[in-house]
This record gives sequence, C-alpha cells and structure tokens, in this order.
Amino acid sequence: MLATASKTLFTSAKSQIRRSTTASLQWAKDLNKPLKETDPALFDIIEREKQRQRNCLSLIASENFTSRAVYDALGSVMSNKYSEGYPGQRYYGGNKIIDQAELLCQKRALEAFKLDPEVWGVNVQSLSGSPANFQVYTALLQPHDRIMSLDLPHGGHLSHGFQTGAKKISATSIFFESMPYRLDPKTDLIDYDSLATNAELFRPKLIVAGTSAYSRHIDYARMKEIAVANNAILLADMAHISGLVAAGVVPSPFEYADVVTTTTHKSLRGPRGAMIFYRKGTQSVDKKGIETKYDLQGKIDFSVFPGLQGGPHNHTISALATALKQANTPEFVAYQKQVLANSKALATRLMDIGYNLVSNGTDNHLSLVNLKSSKVHTTSTYY
Repeated sequence: MLATASKTLFTSAKSQIRRSTTASLQWAKDLNKPLKETDPALFDIIEREKQRQRNCLSLIASENFTSRAVYDALGSVMSNKYSEGYPGQRYYGGNKIIDQAELLCQKRALEAFKLDPEVWGVNVQSLSGSPANFQVYTALLQPHDRIMSLDLPHGGHLSHGFQTGAKKISATSIFFESMPYRLDPKTDLIDYDSLATNAELFRPKLIVAGTSAYSRHIDYARMKEIAVANNAILLADMAHISGLVAAGVVPSPFEYADVVTTTTHKSLRGPRGAMIFYRKGTQSVDKKGIETKYDLQGKIDFSVFPGLQGGPHNHTISALATALKQANTPEFVAYQKQVLANSKALATRLMDIGYNLVSNGTDNHLSLVNLKSSKVHTTSTYY
C-alpha cells in the first residue's frame, strides 16, 4: 500500500513537472510574439490612434511626430536596465554601456544647442517638463522662497506656480510663494515694466522666463536685467520652443539664463522627456579679482536623483540621444524655418478672414485666436 502511494505521488509529480515545463516553454514563446498576437485589443487601439494622427489635422502646437529611429530606441532593451545614480556612480552593476548612452546624450544635448561644455552642463534624467521645473525649484530654493512667473491665463504654465484666489493649484504654489506677472492688455505682450516694479516689491529668489501659450519672443535680456536687480535666479523654460532654439531661428535663452529647462518632444521632435541645463564655471568677479563659481550642478543632480526620482528611463535617454543627433543637422534647421513660415502664413490667413489673434500675429510656431467676443467654447470644437 505504501509502495502504491509512493508511485502515485511520483506519477503526480512527473505530471506536474511536465505541465510546468510546457507552461514555461509557452511563456518563453509568448515573449517573442508581436503585440498583434499577444494583445489584439491594445494593438487595435494603437492602430486606430495611428490612423487618427495620420488622417486628422491637429492644431495643437505642443504635439509633434517623432522619427522611426527614435521609436526604435524607445522600444529597445535599454528599457530593461536599472541604473540609479549617474555615469560612473551607479548603485547597480552592469551599467558601463548605459553610462555610454547617457554621456552620449549629454554630449549631443550641448552640441545641439551650441553650448560650451566648460560653461554649461546638462541633466538628461528628468522624466518630463513639470518635474524638471520642480527639481530646479527644490534644488535652488528653500521652502516658501518666492517665485515670479507668467500667469497661467496670460500664457504661463501650471508648473510655474499657478494658484487662484481660492486655491493653490500647482504643487509649486504649495511649497513656494508665487506671484504672477502678466501681459499688457493693450498689446498682449509681456509687461516687463510691471514685472520690474513688482519684482522690486516682491523680491523673488527665482524668476521664470517661460511660457506655454505665448506667440511672441521673450526679451531675455530684460528678464536678466530684472533678475540681477533683485539678486534672483533666472530660469528659462523653453519647452515649447526648444526645437526652434536649437535651429537658431528664434532668440536663445542661454546667453542670459542661469538654468534652462525643456521638454524633449514638442518642437524638438524627440521622445517624451526633459532636460535641465545649468551654468558652470565663473559666475562673477569682484573688484579684487576674486572669482565666484556657479554651484548648480551638484544641487540639481541631487534634486533629480535621489531627491525626486529613482532610476532613470534609459530607453528615453537613448531615444533622446538620437533625436538630438537629428536636431543638429541642416535638415532640421530647414524644417524649423518651414515651421515658422507655415505659422506666419496661418496667422496671416486667419486675420485676413476676420479672426482676432492675441498680439496680432506670431513670432514662433503657434498662433492664439482670441475668442473672448465669440460664443465658441474651445472644448466644444474637437475631441
């Protein structure tokens, strides 16, 4: 009877092992199946979104099409690796090749924007634009320090400290004290005189020169003048125009800013990520010839990791490296020149047929139609 029980258990164990082995082999095969076979429902959703993007005219200025090469990097094995830390200083082993990809991305970022590596550095690990801005704030400011930025209803961005009279909306407005500057209602241009006057009273520690919906050039020289007068850091958020800046077809903030943030999609035409550029080297020289050095790199790097993020997205960094290589070409410059030409043509035609544009035109890739006097609500015009 004991022998019979043992034989039964052995037979059962063999059968279980056989089933387990079969399941493992099937699982291994499934790993190499394309999405269409593995998940037809999601494949269908993606295909329908692809057709929507191809067949619909999108007038959302912050969207763009990236390249096949960028897609290849995004869907690569670089997604598998954990690499907390920075090149040469990782918490995990096996990161020598990952280090090469990140260093290449940093090198290409500086080259794309024509920056001297002795004067500028860049962090390419930030996951997107809003976190990048918050990482700069937490790196360089103390809680409840003061920030000035363009008001959201006047073309600013949520991450710059937006709040209403009744509620703090952005986390920036919760952890820091924010005061907006606004447009001149007569011209729809940034009111630099009002900004200067209010900055003298508010005494911000940081001023943001950046927009989300503003069709004119920013006067970075004037912004720097105001920042210096108030001993404030000048942060330029060029997320929407970074592709145009890289191509040299709009004014660059790098001559004036202490820190520059940007997303990597939009006009730059890369994957969805972000970069933080920071000044290096000599900040000032006093009357005795004693130099003061910038102290930004360590603070910003620490704020990104370990302050607010864990492991970076290596597939995104790799894809960004490819996008930056593409951005540093004559073809990309020609593309951005055509973007400006198309934008101006659209603005002119809209005004010709009776539309009222904010500031009566555009200097960049976007136009804003003023619908205040109409009965049209923007959210009802498309889905």
